[in-house]
Amino acid sequence: MRVQKIIKIGNSAGIILPIDFIRSAKLKVGDEVEMELDKVTKSILITPKKFRSKIMKKFEFYTWLNEYTEKNKELIKALAKY
Repeated sequence: MRVQKIIKIGNSAGIILPIDFIRSAKLKVGDEVEMELDKVTKSILITPKKFRSKIMKKFEFYTWLNEYTEKNKELIKALAKY
């Protein structure tokens, strides 16, 4: 895990991605990425647009599962007793 600082860029904010992360993800400057916020875990997922379908399907499922589990916590506890 690396810690990066959020920096001011004009009227926006940004995070510098280390070059080894870029290379490991098989990205290059100018490639498009999509960002998704998991509201439950407050995690940010950055996905190369060219790989979106495989990765985002898993992310969307786990996001849904986390939200469902949180909403139905008491029901799941009750069912676990049987």
